[in-house]
Amino acid sequence: MKSLKNLTSFILLLSILPATFISAATSKSQIQTRAESDSSKAVVKSKPEPDYPKEARKQRIVATIVLRAVLNSTGQVTDIKFEKAIPNNLPEDILKKFTEASIRAAEKIKFKPATKDGHPVSTYVQLEYNFHPW
Repeated sequence: MKSLKNLTSFILLLSILPATFISAATSKSQIQTRAESDSSKAVVKSKPEPDYPKEARKQRIVATIVLRAVLNSTGQVTDIKFEKAIPNNLPEDILKKFTEASIRAAEKIKFKPATKDGHPVSTYVQLEYNFHPW
């Protein structure tokens, strides 16, 4: 009698488990779908090019300036910081002019803020500005 009771309990457990897993899987996918539809990345509408410094043009210097910035929830570009220059051996005065020109251009970026749960949020981005004399 005891083994029959154990067998009945085991069969009952097996019949409940698939429904539990299906229910959990359905809930998880519904949550992901809702979260994905309520969240989005920032969308850049315009990214102006920086002015090429005259001194660098005379020397025909080619470089890339990498900045880090925040595209904030109100549509402003803030906390712009120099990250690196490629190549990393630029003359100090040229590096300064490239960086200043890049920051001025970054401040003029127009974008739609990122969203999370349907609300605008700030996000960090890496910005690259290429300088070439042609």
